[in-house]
Amino acid sequence: MVNHGEEVIGLKRATKVIQVGDRLLSAAEVGLRWNLSRSRIYALASSGDLPSIKLKGAVRFDPKDVDRFIRDHRRKTA
Repeated sequence: MVNHGEEVIGLKRATKVIQVGDRLLSAAEVGLRWNLSRSRIYALASSGDLPSIKLKGAVRFDPKDVDRFIRDHRRKTA
């Protein structure tokens, strides 16, 4: 099934279908971008705060979700 950018409801939570050609990021790669540990990235994913994709035991992150998370959590300056 290929849905381009549509939300698909799974058994436990909503997941996004990734378009062919998108490169998913590992927790280590997200951690390097944000200067956070892998365990902190996994904790954000586990809590549901940072959307993630689980593929045969490996947790991966859509770069668009990573960018959206930062944009949504940016503090406004005074």
